[in-house]
Amino acid sequence: MKKLIQWVLFATLCIPVAAGAQQPDADHLVDHKPLMNRVWETFDQMMYKVTKRDGQTIYTPHFPESLRRLDGKTVSLRGYMIPIEPGRRHTVFLLSVLPIYQCMFCGQNGIPPMVEVSVAGGEKIPFSESPRSIRGIVHLNASDESRAELQIREAIVLAGDDEKN
Repeated sequence: MKKLIQWVLFATLCIPVAAGAQQPDADHLVDHKPLMNRVWETFDQMMYKVTKRDGQTIYTPHFPESLRRLDGKTVSLRGYMIPIEPGRRHTVFLLSVLPIYQCMFCGQNGIPPMVEVSVAGGEKIPFSESPRSIRGIVHLNASDESRAELQIREAIVLAGDDEKN
């Protein structure tokens, strides 16, 4: 019974998106434009080193040289907010090249790149379904397992949708 419920949930959430079908509240996806840029492409190069220890699989982030060169640098990104905690306003959230309403585990090419964003000064940013432009400092996290491996710290939200990134 449990497997049947899991399959029904998978089919309901993922198959229509993967097949290109429109869901009733997904009209904004019709005009969705990929937001990949040079920074997103560099973030997408992060990989994991897989090892075994005491019968457990350990995933350790591996940052290639191109990604390590961004560590500590200020970058601009445009993406969709993915809340980590419930609420309308957020000081920390994920930023993705795909909107939250598009199943991130379906379709082609695996999971899209995402980055954890911490807003400067603890300012609370209202959630938006539209893409947001941010600027902040890249931090590569290889040790704190409770936080994302790719982070943008001291982020500010840029005004207007026509920001160049």
